[in-house]
Formats: sequence, C-alpha cells, structure tokens
Amino acid sequence: MKDHTEAISIDYDPSVISYEKLLGYFWRGHRCTYTNKSVQYMNAVFYQNDRQKELAQKSLEAQAIKINISTDGIKTKILPVNEFTYAEGYHQKYYLPNSSGIRKFLKETYPDSKSLADSSVASRLNAYLNNGFSRNWGTFLEELPSYGLPEEIEAQLRQRATGKK
Repeated sequence: MKDHTEAISIDYDPSVISYEKLLGYFWRGHRCTYTNKSVQYMNAVFYQNDRQKELAQKSLEAQAIKINISTDGIKTKILPVNEFTYAEGYHQKYYLPNSSGIRKFLKETYPDSKSLADSSVASRLNAYLNNGFSRNWGTFLEELPSYGLPEEIEAQLRQRATGKK
C-alpha cells in the first residue's frame, strides 16, 4: 500500500513518563535530516491534541539547535493522528523467533493483531530477544515467571539469558 505510514502507537502513563521525555527518546534514536520520498517510511511525530502538537514542535526546534541546523533542515513532520491501523500479526514483534515456539504460543494467546501488539509480555520478549538493545538479564529472569509461558519456552529463555545448557 502506498497510502499509509508505518508508525508505532505508544500508550503511556503521564504520571510515570511525560510526553516531552518520550519525544526526547524519539529524537535520540531518529535520523531527522533524512528525507524519505515514500509516504510509507516518512519521518513523523504524530500528536493527539494541541498541547502535544506544541510540545512536538518545541522538541523539533530544540533538536535543530542541538545539531546546529535550521528547523528547515529537520525533515521530520509534526502531524495529527487521523487513524491508526494495526499491522498484520506477522508484522508485530519483529524479533520474536519463529522456531522457538514463542510466536506460536503468543499467536494462540493473542489471536488478533491488536491484542498481540498491545501485549506487554510480547513487547518485553521482543525487546529482550532483539540483539540491538542492551539487556538486563537479571531483571528479565525475575520477570519471566510472571509472563505465563509454557515451561518449555521459559526453560529456553532461561538458557538463553544465562548462556547455560
């Protein structure tokens, strides 16, 4: 499809983390001077209300100052959320390995794309199994029993976390 932009939707508790802090994380991991000609992969921050729009615009301006360019040099758009459609299940949680049974278990537990995307267990597993993130395996091992995984999958994950066979 050429009429959509791939994006993530973040549900957050503003008493735990602010929108401004989320924007800070966004700018740290974002190539804001890159222009993608495809709408599907365009650079954008989406807002839901006037306050978020104002904060997003201010964060863009601060990023321009930080990297010493004009705001015109920032190619990231600040746009309203119009509609959000969840991607198909096979696009969710990219780093979950298909061969370990985790994906099968999650598909059975979360049968539709939205429930899989919204699953904190699937999100945590995806983050830990991604090679690009630094991980606190101790925290992971403490959390693991609360995930409700089958024993065989939990054992595989413990093995991976400890490096022990």
